[in-house]
Formats: sequence, structure tokens, C-alpha cells
Amino acid sequence: MEATIFSIVFALLSGTYIYRSFQIIEEGQIALVERFGKYQKTMEPGINIVLPFLDRVALIQSSREQVLEMSPQPCTTSDSVSVSVSGVMYWQVTDLKQAKYNIENVDKSLSVSLATQIQTQIGRCDLDNIIGGQERINEEILQGISSDTKDWGIRVLRVRLGEITIPTSVLLSMEKQKAAEIEKKAMISLSEGEKTSEIKKAEAVALSNKVLAESERQVRLEQTEAMALSIERIAEAIANHPHGQDAVQYLLAQKYLEMGQAIGQSPSSKVLFMDPQSLPGAIQSLLAMTDNKIAEAIAKKPFGESSNIPPALRNLPEVKPFRTPTSKEKAEPTHPPNQPEGPKDNDNDLDLDNL
Repeated sequence: MEATIFSIVFALLSGTYIYRSFQIIEEGQIALVERFGKYQKTMEPGINIVLPFLDRVALIQSSREQVLEMSPQPCTTSDSVSVSVSGVMYWQVTDLKQAKYNIENVDKSLSVSLATQIQTQIGRCDLDNIIGGQERINEEILQGISSDTKDWGIRVLRVRLGEITIPTSVLLSMEKQKAAEIEKKAMISLSEGEKTSEIKKAEAVALSNKVLAESERQVRLEQTEAMALSIERIAEAIANHPHGQDAVQYLLAQKYLEMGQAIGQSPSSKVLFMDPQSLPGAIQSLLAMTDNKIAEAIAKKPFGESSNIPPALRNLPEVKPFRTPTSKEKAEPTHPPNQPEGPKDNDNDLDLDNL
């Protein structure tokens, strides 16, 4: 009877011992085994064998990625602006032995390290760089925390800055500054546009003036060539015609009278001094080359009575036939010897208002 009881007790103890010798670790977890209070081994997911009453599972820790959130912390930027910044860190246990024996409290240690690194990196930047450079700040914070946790058996995967709270007064100042910058850019763009427009206009005007000058030069060149050809033909006609010289004198005398008539038509009063000896000669040359009957009628009547004379020339003095002076008359003086030559009589002045 006693043997039977002993066998039953032994079987129960043996079953319990064998049962406790097997430890099952779930997927995504790792366990730390101690023997007599000293690290023995790290158990991976699956069935693991331990020695009951000798080995003890001291810690079971998740090997999956974990998240640590940090509440907003007061920070001061390099340009002395107070802001509140929150953050998030993603981490994972890589060495459970170091996490167990090298650091007292992993979660608290990671939280303190994250807050310290955020305050440090925010203090190195001014406000503008913080708002526009969060990616760079995240990388710097990650490097700082990785340096702190390299002996903790912890691998920090990512760090992200959360909400950045800026004082209202600073936000108003930033909005004014942004508005001023936008207005400045608008003014610069407008000035650049006006400058470009003025340059285009100047280039267009320069090109137009160039084309106009080239056109005028071409016109003047053609006119000059036409005038040269006309003069050449007139000279050739005068040289080949038997009365060419008479025609030239006729044209000169006609232009002479037309010039006086044009001057006389001016509304202002004027006196034109002309040589009385040259005027009859010019008119006589003109008359000598006209029709013989008209010339005879003009010579017989005082100048201005003939109906064939233009009205503008009817007030001129009578033209007498021009006689070429002899050599003796050319040698004699035109005034008395003892009388000095004075100013010419005003009767010889030709008032062009009557022309």
C-alpha cells in the first residue's frame, strides 16, 4: 500500500517537473532566463527547455515595434521664442539582456532621452528653420537618441516631431512679415515686367527708326540718282540744242522773278535791295526770248500795261531797252568827280509788299 502511494506521488512530481521543463514563448516575444539569480539565456519564440526549481523566467518582453508618445514640452529657439513641441518615437528591443541589466526603466529612459534631444535640437534653430526644417530636425534627434541607447539593447527606428505651438503674438508678427514679403515679391515682379516692357518698346522703336532711316536713305539715294540723271539729260539737251544757252538764261530769269514774287507775298513788311542795273537786264533777257510780237508790244508800252504781264509784276518801273555800255562809258565814273558817293536813292529800293 505504501509503495503504491509513493509511486503515485513520484509520478505526480515527475509529471510536474517535466511539464515545467518546457516553456512556450509566443511569436513576437522574447524571454530572459535566470539561474540562481544570474543570467542564463534568452528564449526565442517556440518551445524552450529549462530546469525547474533552478531556472526562472525573469522577463518576457515584446520584440515588436513599439511607440512612445511625448506630451508637449516647453522649448526655446535660438532667437529666444518660446514654443511647445510634442514628439513620437518608434523603437524596438534588439538585445533583451542589455535592456534588462544596463538600464533600470526602458520606457522612462527613452521618454527622458526624447524630451532632452527635442529641447536641444530646437534650441539650436531659429523659428523659421524649425517650421520649414522638421525633416532635418527629426534626423538630428534620431541620431542623438541612437547615441544614447546604443548600450541599452534598444534600436530607435524613427522620430517625428508633433504639434508645434507658437505664441499668438509671434504668429501675428509672422503673418505681417509674410504679407510684406509677398508684397515685396509682387512689386519686384511688377518692376521686372515694366522693365521688360520698356526694353521691348525701346527695341521696337530702335528697329522702327532703323527701318525708317534705311527707307529714307533709300528714297534720298533714288532721288539723288533721279536728279543726277535729270541734270545729265538737261545738260546733254542744252549742249546739243542750238538755242540751249538762251533757254538757260530764260529759266534763270524766270526763277529770279518767281523768287521776288514769293518774297513779296509774305504778310510782313520788308524792303529788298536789288541792283537796278541787273534787274532790267534779267527782265530784258526774259523778254528777248519770248514771242517777238509780245516782246515788241511790251517794249512799246510802259511795263505793267500789257495784259500779258502778271498782276504781281505790273507795278515794276518801265523797262527800257538794254544797251551795252561802250569802253569810254565803262571808264567814266558814275557820279560827279567832286561829289562823294553817298547812299543810293530810296527810289531804287523795291518794296515787295506791292508785288
